[in-house]
Amino acid sequence: MNSLANLRRLLWGVALVLAPLGAGAETMSTIQHGDYHGWPDTYTLKNGRVELSITTAIGPRIVDFRLTGGENVFYLRDAELGKTGEPQWVFRGGWRLWVAPEQKETTYEPDNQRCTIEELKNGGVRVTGPVQRGAGIQKSVEIALVPNEARARIVSRIKNIGAQPLNYAAWSLSVMRPGGRALAPIDVGDPSAFFDTRSLILWSYTKFADPRYSFGDRLVQVDQAKVQPSPAGVAGRRPDESKIGVDTWQGWAGYLRGDVLYLKRFPHEPGGAYADGGATVEIYSSAEFIEVENLSPLVTLKPGDEIVYPEEWSLFSGASIAPDEPGALRDLDKWLRQSPPVTP
Repeated sequence: MNSLANLRRLLWGVALVLAPLGAGAETMSTIQHGDYHGWPDTYTLKNGRVELSITTAIGPRIVDFRLTGGENVFYLRDAELGKTGEPQWVFRGGWRLWVAPEQKETTYEPDNQRCTIEELKNGGVRVTGPVQRGAGIQKSVEIALVPNEARARIVSRIKNIGAQPLNYAAWSLSVMRPGGRALAPIDVGDPSAFFDTRSLILWSYTKFADPRYSFGDRLVQVDQAKVQPSPAGVAGRRPDESKIGVDTWQGWAGYLRGDVLYLKRFPHEPGGAYADGGATVEIYSSAEFIEVENLSPLVTLKPGDEIVYPEEWSLFSGASIAPDEPGALRDLDKWLRQSPPVTP
């Protein structure tokens, strides 16, 4: 990775540090804290449109995001609710912050210990996890709700707390309730350009003919409701598991369940080096749940440096997206225009 690319990425992070999350925004959300399914001291942000809950018992992890009066769009595994302190990494569900590339020793370091939390002047919170010695990092996440909108701002930070340089990307994983349809854009460039290519990344356990997938020219759709459960007792990778990635520069991914659309917006860095063959969006699906994932570029962090990765989540009720690609693109345009892009 050349020095100019590293400088650009570090300047991106510095710019965000100098302009804190929600600086100058009117404070209109409220903060409550209490027990959430057995996790004490869980903080819930409310602005009259949406509610978002962050547990401090583990993580950093966001365990609930919903329209006011609606249901949690995230999936949580019942058997793992309210528990802490396990010696191994535990799935649980909700939203989590990982580091890529995916490695057992670093990505899967346990995040089962208590976090610290600080209330911010903009009505949001900053949650900081304990040091992860195996990965050489410390994670923190700043969360705030946009006043009068069904939208949340998330800024993830991954700091190198060791003595050696590290090469990581921020990896944002939203575990969604089953029964919906994930949507990821595919880019179309200049047809006359010799090297204007685009990538569809397939994991080794992914099958092209799987009925959950609908591959278009400009959109990939993954219908979790079409996933067939695996036979009981299957060891290792199960037949119901599948994963794909795309190298889109468009900076969004979505999930429609019923008439509620969850839309993620995040920055893309042209020319940035991305993990997993260049994937900026990844969709993992199984019979139990589906994940909508997005990644930052890989960054070489010197000791004390940090990755700063912003994103925004919107929830739209009354959403309807046609199953065919032309109709889906037409319907998505309405919601994308109401969800502004996130730029570095």
